[in-house]
Amino acid sequence: MSSIEMLLRYNAGMEHELLTVQKVKDLQDNGKRWLEKVLGERLKENQQVFIMAFTPGAQPDDASRRQALASVKQTMSTVEKNLSAGGVSHEEFDAAVDEAMEDVRRRQS
Repeated sequence: MSSIEMLLRYNAGMEHELLTVQKVKDLQDNGKRWLEKVLGERLKENQQVFIMAFTPGAQPDDASRRQALASVKQTMSTVEKNLSAGGVSHEEFDAAVDEAMEDVRRRQS
């Protein structure tokens, strides 16, 4: 499996929704710099980025919902494997997510 897992699905309006997970060490320099600018901090080589583009308010049909759920489960399975391989506990992961969410909330206000 490549470092980029790209899952393409269609919602009821046949609009593309894109989900990608990529290792920071595999990013091209200009892409890494752009992400660092958007996120407001430097990325580390051992990190991964998770990006999803979607259309707010679009109501997917049942088949699209099932496919989206399967895609999310696959992505979370990959995240779980990477956490285990890196020796990261669930508590450490939860703390990192909480910290990131607080940072986003501070920047939005």
